[in-house]
Amino acid sequence: MFDSVNSYYKAHSRIYDLTRWGILFGRNRLLELIPEDFRPERILDLGCGTGKHLIKLGEQFPDANIIGVDASKEMLNKASAKVQSFDRIELAHTSVHTYLTNSDPFDLIVCSYSLSMFGDDHNYLELIRDGLTQNGLVAIVDFDHTPFKIFERWMKLNHVEISGSLFTKLKNTFQVKHSETKSAYSGLWRYSFFVGRR
Repeated sequence: MFDSVNSYYKAHSRIYDLTRWGILFGRNRLLELIPEDFRPERILDLGCGTGKHLIKLGEQFPDANIIGVDASKEMLNKASAKVQSFDRIELAHTSVHTYLTNSDPFDLIVCSYSLSMFGDDHNYLELIRDGLTQNGLVAIVDFDHTPFKIFERWMKLNHVEISGSLFTKLKNTFQVKHSETKSAYSGLWRYSFFVGRR
């Protein structure tokens, strides 16, 4: 298997957009959960990958400045080709920890299937909370848990944590505005949505 997240995405960047539709459920719905009257001026897509949400964010919030951050140069190369027509979208190739500890606060932080790959070495949830403006929102969709230990171990080999602790930590870190859980493939795993306020 791949010995790091970077090596994983270096290989997978070429097939990512073609293959993830059958795994990363809920991505199209995530931005619909943001309140209609919410008008962020600064938006961060954390672990933006190939830029799926960057385009949608640019269309949904035409006056916002948007930054996509990812540690994979190969994934950002794919994103760069997609967002060329948006002059309000910037891309940053850096680690999440480095970016969050050196940036101005954001009104909205979006995390789509990225938190389950970050681990908790740098207290990412606290960094995200501290990276929000006073009334800022975080919007998340991600793997939640699985009842099958063999599948949990398989996901861990692919650098994904699916132990069920992520969304409990989110509820303890943010004020909950929306939370729901869905089943994938007859219960092989569950994925969850979360919208929270600082």
